[in-house]
Amino acid sequence: MASTRFLDPSSIPLKRQSGGNIWATLVPIIQGAIVIGLLTVVGLFFLPVIQTENDYKAKLAELQRKTAAAEDQQAQLKLETEHMKNDPAYVEHIARDRLNMGRPGETIIHFDSYQSVPATVKTVSPTPENDSSAN
Repeated sequence: MASTRFLDPSSIPLKRQSGGNIWATLVPIIQGAIVIGLLTVVGLFFLPVIQTENDYKAKLAELQRKTAAAEDQQAQLKLETEHMKNDPAYVEHIARDRLNMGRPGETIIHFDSYQSVPATVKTVSPTPENDSSAN
């Protein structure tokens, strides 16, 4: 007879009744808060590691950019070296432009590179004193 009472579904409470039992409400809330707190502590523990990894990734990207720029410069220098070895016209062009050299009997005229005019340009107008002294 005791076994039939044990298996009787009507004796199992399916729903908690609210009757002032605050612990039945607080236990799941406290368990959730503990889980969130533990996850926060674990996250804070790994935060410096994540920041260090991000710093390393940024440094790696910067080094890869510098490496690509150096490789481009190296390719340009190799190309220029090949031109210098194999192309006499290129050597003559470099000698004329960069070294200001010329053939015997040539006159070299050198022009400075164009420089922009400053943004503030002052115009000079004649003053009345200068006009009267000129007469």
